[in-house]
Amino acid sequence: MNDPLGITLFYVAENGLGLVEHTRDIAYGSDPLVRARTVIEYQLGNAPEPLMSPFPTGTTLRSLYLTDSGNAFVDLSSEASTEHSGGSLDELFTVYSLVNALANNVPEINAVQIMINGSEVDTLAGHIELRQPLEPNMQWGIDPNTNDDVENIEEMEESIELDMNQDSGAPPTNS
Repeated sequence: MNDPLGITLFYVAENGLGLVEHTRDIAYGSDPLVRARTVIEYQLGNAPEPLMSPFPTGTTLRSLYLTDSGNAFVDLSSEASTEHSGGSLDELFTVYSLVNALANNVPEINAVQIMINGSEVDTLAGHIELRQPLEPNMQWGIDPNTNDDVENIEEMEESIELDMNQDSGAPPTNS
């Protein structure tokens, strides 16, 4: 049975500085795999004006797997990586719009691993490690009706860049 249900999707704010929640009423069944597939298909679709989709045009869902432990493995088409605009913030928005949408709308999902063309990938565009399932992270969400979040986003982006440098796997150097 398909009952209407509100789902929360995440799109890039008009100012490009955060993710904005957008609720849609959709109908889908009770099976977690069907719900997850429906959420992904809506998340990959067009964003409502004036918001922007965090995914490159042409990105599609190739396949989806759910484990008993609550991990979702989402296999996206190559466009998610090859057509990505790049930049650490844009990559964060792409990754966490999907992770957050799945974890928030499908209670059986605790973490999400993004794959490309059936293979594990290190990153989508060189910044966010995707070799393991990621848990939801709501710190990228902003209220589009206020500018208070701009400074917070800039600070978070600096923090991410510092974390990425520390996690590079290179041994520390003694100066």
